[in-house]
Amino acid sequence: MTFARCSKFALLPLLVGALALALTGCGSSSNLALTQGNWSMTATQTGGGVTPNSTFYIGGNLTQNGTSLAGTMSIADSLCYSSSQTVTFTGTVKGSNVTLTSASVGGEVISVTATGTAGSLTGNYTIAGGNTCDGDTGTIAANPVPAITASWSGPYDPEGDPNAVLTIAITQATTASSDGTFALTGNLTFANSSCSVSGSLTSAFIAGPYLVVNGNTVEADNSAGDFTYTQVFLNNSGTPTSMTGTYSVSDGLCAGDYNTATFTKAQ
Repeated sequence: MTFARCSKFALLPLLVGALALALTGCGSSSNLALTQGNWSMTATQTGGGVTPNSTFYIGGNLTQNGTSLAGTMSIADSLCYSSSQTVTFTGTVKGSNVTLTSASVGGEVISVTATGTAGSLTGNYTIAGGNTCDGDTGTIAANPVPAITASWSGPYDPEGDPNAVLTIAITQATTASSDGTFALTGNLTFANSSCSVSGSLTSAFIAGPYLVVNGNTVEADNSAGDFTYTQVFLNNSGTPTSMTGTYSVSDGLCAGDYNTATFTKAQ
């Protein structure tokens, strides 16, 4: 029996092909695997649009499936969108590059291009279309927001009840709601208050660095009260240590209280 003899050079195409496949495989595994969950994007207008030097926030649930991104997020503190506007985003990851494009809201579409690591992105955004902020451009910085499950406390009525301190024990849901927010539950404890004793959160959420908190209270005379804590922002979305917003009481012995309140995370 005789065997055909192959020149060693005939094997070169096979080796080149195998090497190409190997390199392709390495390339695909080099795509960022973003931290999934609650993300915060700080958008700062730097171009010549209609809202010069303004800053707004995009935050909410961002998930990745392979090279595809999907987000259901809220836009807060914006001159272009209504308060806490919910917007869906889709995008891609290629290497360290990330793109996100929003659904149209009133004709306006936000496009984001960024680069970075699994837990930190920087880049640019543009707004196109609509009648409000068409043409706005600027920079964007994005990062995942750690769960804010903790006790947060501070004075809440420096004018009417200067020694009163409120402590909110917050627990954040581990999965997002359908609107991309993360629900917050918890109990309230008042110290040195002339009217409130305890309470609980009835409706509260976080989206990126932005919170809305509603709750009820038990008053010193055993009556019920209601309060809101709105336009609340974390001081640092990556490593939050405090939150600041407007505390307002609508019912109960403390009805009419309306103050800016900062609550600090317990160490």
